[in-house]
Amino acid sequence: MAGKVSRLDDSGSVETVFDPGEFPSGLGFLENGDMLVVATESREIVRVPKEVVVTGGASRADSVHHADISTPYGTGNNDMVVGPDGTAYAGAYLSGLSEEEAPGPFNPPQFGNLVMARPDGSSQIVADRVCFPNGGAITPDGRTLIVAETFAFTLTAWDINHDGTLSNRRPFANLAAPTDGISLDAEGCIWVACPYFSYGDSGGWVRVADGGEVMQVIQLEDGDKSAYACMLGGPDGRDLYLCESTVLGRARFQGDGRIRKVRVDVPMAENQF
Repeated sequence: MAGKVSRLDDSGSVETVFDPGEFPSGLGFLENGDMLVVATESREIVRVPKEVVVTGGASRADSVHHADISTPYGTGNNDMVVGPDGTAYAGAYLSGLSEEEAPGPFNPPQFGNLVMARPDGSSQIVADRVCFPNGGAITPDGRTLIVAETFAFTLTAWDINHDGTLSNRRPFANLAAPTDGISLDAEGCIWVACPYFSYGDSGGWVRVADGGEVMQVIQLEDGDKSAYACMLGGPDGRDLYLCESTVLGRARFQGDGRIRKVRVDVPMAENQF
């Protein structure tokens, strides 16, 4: 909401890394350390060189165009995941859903797409009829993509083919609650942020196994906040960072978010960045 990409250290100090001049969303890194950022209004992925990321304070002029992730359907873009080989998968959603009321027959979520961006910057649509694609994860072997279909209340998996295209679409888990940002752990379970469990409340984070078994739930500490994203990291991969902001359906504003850190038993999966 502040229109910038920031980083924080273990002490909680926050530093602006990149100001794209518009709302940024999904983030990822290439093997050489360059950062990829979804520029939502431009419907593109921009690349910020590693040396600029390290020093911080970068502007749009310090970045270069990486890939066009627009579609012929007038979709917007949100989250993204980048694989070890530099292939990125970005969500493309159709507008029309009002956040002011619960999804339903008179407020239906629309289908969208997944757009693949290759390391050379070329792109193509690789999945359709995805119900508000959001957080993504790629298994360490690079063979499976898992994506949150937010308003289908599910996590969905695809096989990644040798050319990066997707096949064998299948359910990973049905949460019966909206699914947003996700993070994959070393046991193959997904931590997923659920903005609400019942519309109007604050939800939490759920650790779920392939097939849908719920392994753990972390509740919100503040009833005025919702859960929007999460990421495993830290020195041993067992720090789970929890991104919170105003409850879905209420007015949001710059500065209303916060990040908490909790310790978990199972570390992050390999090759997650």
